[in-house]
Amino acid sequence: MDLFYFLFRQSLIFSIPLLVVALGGLFSERSGVINIALEGIMIFGAFFGILFIYTAQNNNWMQGQLLFWISLIISGIIGGLFALLHAFASINMKADQTISGTALNLFAPALGIFIAKTMFSGVKSIPFTNEFLIKKIPILSNIPIIGEMFFNDFYISTFIGIIILIFTYVFLYKTKTGLRIRTCGENPHAADAAGINVYKIRYLGVVLSGVLAGIGGLIYVIPITSEYSSTVAGYGFLALAVL
Repeated sequence: MDLFYFLFRQSLIFSIPLLVVALGGLFSERSGVINIALEGIMIFGAFFGILFIYTAQNNNWMQGQLLFWISLIISGIIGGLFALLHAFASINMKADQTISGTALNLFAPALGIFIAKTMFSGVKSIPFTNEFLIKKIPILSNIPIIGEMFFNDFYISTFIGIIILIFTYVFLYKTKTGLRIRTCGENPHAADAAGINVYKIRYLGVVLSGVLAGIGGLIYVIPITSEYSSTVAGYGFLALAVL
């Protein structure tokens, strides 16, 4: 059973980032914009999240789960801002969405490596200390089976991913804004005739996509390495496949 629990926890580490980023791509896709740039947004969001962690740890600003939460927020904000480039090119400029996304995928790792080399004297990676693994939660970790699966040696990002999944379902299928997002993707002419600002709704979809991709990038990087070198090993493209 110990092997089963270990494999299950390891699978969560790799599946939760895919879930979060795929859900991000869903927002963009349902609004009518294909977000090929998920890979680049993951890289860019994770870069600034890890950079903040490195700076905070070196200057003893904060530590533990608070640092993790703030880094997630930073990654999400940066991801949303980076996605605005794709939104502007695709929506306002009518650019080919595949070419726009590919350009951002090429630009993000190059800029990340350049900034890292500039800051760390030729070294292209950012070191950090992984202090975010939660060993166990008293009482909850003693629950048979479930306690071992979810409350021993886990990251809070597991539950963040589950919450995002629930939020996505409720937002897209139970709210007026979610209905507008789906309408703009399925029938933009009808949405426009009904007085819905299609451009505005599509911007919302792409930005939400960027926020979740940025968060997913950081969630992916933290458990697997202690030096970030502006890569997420193709997880953005895997998330597109999941989507």
